[in-house]
Amino acid sequence: MNRTCVACRFAFLLLILLAFFLRFYRLSAQSFWNDEGNSARIAERSLKLIWEGAAADIHPPGYYLLLHYWRALCGHSEFALRAFSALAGVVSVAFTFLLGRRLFGVQIGLLAAFISAISPLAVYYAQEARMYAFLGMLSVLSTCFMISASYLPYLLTCVVGLYTHYAFPFVLFVHNLLFGLWWLMEGRRLPGWRRRVLIWIALYVVMVALYLPWLPIAIRSVTGWPAAERDYRLAEALLEVLRVLVVGLTLTPAEGRLALVGGALLLLMALWPRGDSKVWPGITGMVLYLAVPIFLIFVFKLYKPEWLKFLIIVLSPAYILMARGAENAARLVARRLSVVLSVLVLLPCLLPVFSSLHHLYFDPAYARDDYRGIAASIAARVRPGDAIILNAPNQWEVFTYYYPDRDVYPAPYRPEPSEVENFLSPLAGRYRRFFVLYWGDAESDPGRLVESWLAGHTYKAADSWHGRVRLALYGVATLPEAPTGDVHGCFGGEMCLLGYALPGLRFGAGDIIPVSLFWRAQREIGGRYKVTVQLLNSSGELVAQCDAEPEGGLLPTDRWQEGLTITDRYGILLPSDLVPGRYVLIVAVYHISTGVRLPVSGSGASAGDHIHIADVEIVTG
Repeated sequence: MNRTCVACRFAFLLLILLAFFLRFYRLSAQSFWNDEGNSARIAERSLKLIWEGAAADIHPPGYYLLLHYWRALCGHSEFALRAFSALAGVVSVAFTFLLGRRLFGVQIGLLAAFISAISPLAVYYAQEARMYAFLGMLSVLSTCFMISASYLPYLLTCVVGLYTHYAFPFVLFVHNLLFGLWWLMEGRRLPGWRRRVLIWIALYVVMVALYLPWLPIAIRSVTGWPAAERDYRLAEALLEVLRVLVVGLTLTPAEGRLALVGGALLLLMALWPRGDSKVWPGITGMVLYLAVPIFLIFVFKLYKPEWLKFLIIVLSPAYILMARGAENAARLVARRLSVVLSVLVLLPCLLPVFSSLHHLYFDPAYARDDYRGIAASIAARVRPGDAIILNAPNQWEVFTYYYPDRDVYPAPYRPEPSEVENFLSPLAGRYRRFFVLYWGDAESDPGRLVESWLAGHTYKAADSWHGRVRLALYGVATLPEAPTGDVHGCFGGEMCLLGYALPGLRFGAGDIIPVSLFWRAQREIGGRYKVTVQLLNSSGELVAQCDAEPEGGLLPTDRWQEGLTITDRYGILLPSDLVPGRYVLIVAVYHISTGVRLPVSGSGASAGDHIHIADVEIVTG
């Protein structure tokens, strides 16, 4: 074994270790998000239930079935379930090297494997308990097996690919296109070409036969899949595709400009044959492997930001072409040390990549939705008589992965008003407080009917964001429709507080004080204001408060018309360690952007910018 061979094997081993490190580093640092929770809960079912469940899902059952067995071997922790994808990502790097080496030589194979190892998009999906890293692995595996005429492995990987994701037929389309081009350009002039064509046809006959049990379900799922709306410009969409392929999901085009320009130039440089006509089949194959699935994504109206994960199937050809472009550029300078020079050529593309990886690992702005943190927050505050409501039914899997399925109620999907009433009214009769998780409102509850019902029938006490998930806390109490206490004060001459209602004046630490406020608009209000209801101790210090736009944010003041009257409800969450004693409730109104309070006029004004509504007594909870 010569030194060059040893050096190449050593470099390949280092690249595999790099890929392994980047994919397993901080693998369980983030919470599962919705789709990962779905994977975790489906994988725990029996094989029969997995098959039946996938029939009602938008994904085939293959990944879930394999994850079921992986779970039995490795456990169901976040690390264990994501490790399946992480290992698939490492295998993808290895086969990207093999594919690049077979087509263009060892140097390009190593460069392509290096780009693949540090790819932010590949790392992101390798750290997700979903089928996309596995889909990417099957894409490059099947392509390698096709090129090497390894028929049985090719058949197996293709069947598994079909049962893994409905985007895999794009890969098969490329394979058949490449086989047809081979036959037209070269194959039909070679001895034994009829045998190869018959074998190819037989492979697909067997493939279809093995997929036949799922084919009717696949057709129903694909034809029922809503197409993405064409609200994009093609040039901008192609730039977005390039951005995702080169720098991943966490850098804007402006932040990754240098890498995008470099990546585009390298892809163009890859087309230079350097006077060697033998490389044209490889170049043509990789260009088609990259371009055709992207073309089909646009043709079948599958382009939108949420579906850019489908690009996982074209990472290998993209990185092989970039590696060839880097080597071509390096050879313009010198023929020796071309690997070192190629890496130097890649540096403009690589430097932003490391920034993108840093975002993936450490930047909260790009973190997955924190259901683990939400469940921990609820568990720390939950009391007897509390219930958890999920406004989107598909939150159930991920939330109950972290929180036992106890007093957890998924709301109806896209409900009618009568469904919301029938769902929430009985719960309001059984429970004293609701923790509500809002996610994907535009899809699950476009009319915000659940939130509107709660705004009118309960008292919102808290509202916080955890990634894209909003956690709100509501108190359940009587719903007075008339004031029990009279106050007369106008804020800024625009909105007048006519009175308030409290169910009593004695509350326990940890309770929610339900406050009803009765408003009238003196005139049309041009700005947006928040109402703050505050609890002050005897020294005038703030101990608890609730700030919100009227009706839980559903009726902002800039929509108020002259003469409008509303009943507005607020919940004041009392700290569990609040010292017993007498406290003061006040109401103030402030501008949503400046925080400046409106002045108060009228008999209820007590300090120029707020109204004192009641004194309450707090006892030990």
